[in-house]
Amino acid sequence: MKVVLVNYRYFISGGPERYLFNIKSLLEENKHIVIPFSVKHPRNVSSEFSNFFLSQIASKASEIYFKDIKKNPLTILKLVDRTFYSIEAKIKIERLIKHTKPDIAYLLHFLRWISPSIIYSFKRFKIPVVIRVSDFSYICPEGHLLREGKICELCIKGNYWYSVKHKCVQNSLTISLFNFFSILLHKTMGISEKIDAIVCPSRFTLEKLKQAGFAENKLFHIPTFVKIQDYVPNYNVGDYILYFGRFSKEKGVDVLIDSFIKLKRKQKFNSLKLTLVGYNYGNEFNEVKERAEKIKDLIVVGGLEGEELKQVIRNSIFIVVPSTCYDNLPNSILESYASGKPVIASNIGSFPEIVEQDITGLLFEVGNSDDLAEKMEYLLDNKDKIVTMGKKAREKVETEFSSQRHYDLLIELFKKLKL
Repeated sequence: MKVVLVNYRYFISGGPERYLFNIKSLLEENKHIVIPFSVKHPRNVSSEFSNFFLSQIASKASEIYFKDIKKNPLTILKLVDRTFYSIEAKIKIERLIKHTKPDIAYLLHFLRWISPSIIYSFKRFKIPVVIRVSDFSYICPEGHLLREGKICELCIKGNYWYSVKHKCVQNSLTISLFNFFSILLHKTMGISEKIDAIVCPSRFTLEKLKQAGFAENKLFHIPTFVKIQDYVPNYNVGDYILYFGRFSKEKGVDVLIDSFIKLKRKQKFNSLKLTLVGYNYGNEFNEVKERAEKIKDLIVVGGLEGEELKQVIRNSIFIVVPSTCYDNLPNSILESYASGKPVIASNIGSFPEIVEQDITGLLFEVGNSDDLAEKMEYLLDNKDKIVTMGKKAREKVETEFSSQRHYDLLIELFKKLKL
């Protein structure tokens, strides 16, 4: 089977791109041909299909997110084009389709950077379109169901004007209006009706889309996966607590740091260490690093990938995932489980589906640094629990989040759509 794999970044900048390269590898291992379609960027991984990629918006490798992009007339014009309806995207995807003759299109992140115009092109050539959601951009202009850092579901029923009223997108009236009108246009164009299936990594996300009015028969729960064979579990208790992932505000890194400071005030935790691993670009990384420099035994590391990152996970005590938003089944939990490490996570969104209380980890009240400190202290005082939970975590990921299970479910869906 030939699969067009669409994502607006062709380099790792977070969980969605980890999935991008993992699913590409998994499909290729099973003898499928994967054809990437993306946007040109200085950080992109090399691809034989890069000539078909859309012209770049970022001029520097450090320009990753919208807020990082240097705004000039050309970049603004491109952003408007990609957000609403891109002729360039339509032309290039149709050239790619004619050149490769794919069987199915699997779209990851594409809103506002690649354009929904490509969906029309796939349908013109009678190619089924499957979309995988990794955030809530289809039901929330802000993308995370957040307003001023707090959970907000005002737009979930389709009244997106709230996002303008509260300037939800980057606290900007202009950008909020921009996203508002793009969503209205896409609804008017009937984009969602042209999508054949929507893959939801968690049941929680599926339920939110159903609440928002998406047809239930188009929603499929296919959990994310981790390549278990690539992870060697270590059930020994390490000497540092670990967070790894993005440092954006909604990831709750500040909550974790506050909890760590509270633990360090106790004499028994005088030698305790906290390691934060993130992507070493962007203002948020620098802000966390500056704060960490003032705190004893708090280490910030940037740019770890592959075996280096796996080694850091393996040698930790446990992992903390302190998100304050509805995270959509992050890879960090699965990679921790595969490494034989329990997870302490916020009791929010999809986390209660993945983190079984007192079995594979612990849940704490979202945003509550006191509660998180108590949960961390409990595990640090009961290290036998860390070992037991780590073994249960490994068992869970082997049975529920294996690459084989993900592959079987995804290919079953693809074949069904091709009939």
